Amino acid sequence: GVELCLECIELDEVVMRQICHQIRQRNIRKVSFDNNEFTNMQGAIIELENALQSPKLNSLEWRTNPIESVENMNLFTRVLSQSNAIDELKFAWNSNGNAQALLSGVDFSTYKVLNLCGNSLRMNSRTDIPDLIAANPPLVELYLHENQLNDDDAMLIAQSLGDNTHLRKLTVGNNSIQEGGMRALYEAVNDTLT
Repeated sequence: GVELCLECIELDEVVMRQICHQIRQRNIRKVSFDNNEFTNMQGAIIELENALQSPKLNSLEWRTNPIESVENMNLFTRVLSQSNAIDELKFAWNSNGNAQALLSGVDFSTYKVLNLCGNSLRMNSRTDIPDLIAANPPLVELYLHENQLNDDDAMLIAQSLGDNTHLRKLTVGNNSIQEGGMRALYEAVNDTLT
């Protein structure tokens, strides 16, 4: 299928409706919204819901499009939760609040790729990510680089790797993880390789 990349474009509801209609009608496998200016975020998300109904569309990138209102983020989370075909999500460079809302509101148990890089993500003792890893979903790639994860977060992630047989790629660079957290991850990875 085709990959459609929409970058640095002002999108109003009419244009977004036309784009999303074409996504549903065409052989589009991946759509990327990167650093766009939506004149009506709520309207854009509603139209995105229509596009996500396409059984051919399995990959969504939402990059540098922070969703400012709680209501719109709740709507985005609901829209993403209702998609049965999406199994790859890149939700990057938005915000910690947006990423936390996704983690607590979307069931990622069928996803193969999840990219949450650059969101200033802080777990603050939350276990959404370790719980996801420990559940051993079909997730093979998890990108957490360029956030604000610390040693405690790394240790929770390391503990969750024990029974996971699917995850093949985990990126955690450019966080606040120090030697203790990196050692825990290193040991966990080496334990799962043997």
